[in-house]
Amino acid sequence: MPKFQLDWEIECDFDLYGIGSHVGSHRLCFDLNKLFGWQLTYDRIVVGLHKSCNTEHIVHRHIDEEMGLDVAIILNRVPDGVLAIGASSFDYLMRVRKGVAEELEIIKTIRKSNLVTLVTFVDPENSGALDAMFELDKL
Repeated sequence: MPKFQLDWEIECDFDLYGIGSHVGSHRLCFDLNKLFGWQLTYDRIVVGLHKSCNTEHIVHRHIDEEMGLDVAIILNRVPDGVLAIGASSFDYLMRVRKGVAEELEIIKTIRKSNLVTLVTFVDPENSGALDAMFELDKL
């Protein structure tokens, strides 16, 4: 009997960025609010599931239905571990609805901040945090 192979391609409807910063999430969000004109506010806590322990990560979010904008800043590194194993060198992850990032020039604008040391694109499929990213879609 022939074996069947499941071919499952994950379709991400968001872009993911890694941000390095030495400040707390509230201060980073305040700075991003000034740069972009957003209103990032506390949204929820997502749980990172790991073999040894579960970690809790703060999420700040801004949604603008008129522009089709959905931005989330997620604290990646906490004392107990990281949310995205594949992006463990970043302090924060920034999830932006696909198609909007090009218009906003995300990387170019964030680099203007004195609070950010590094910002770059992260492949969501290799980040190790897809479950948590999809969890943000649930209301």
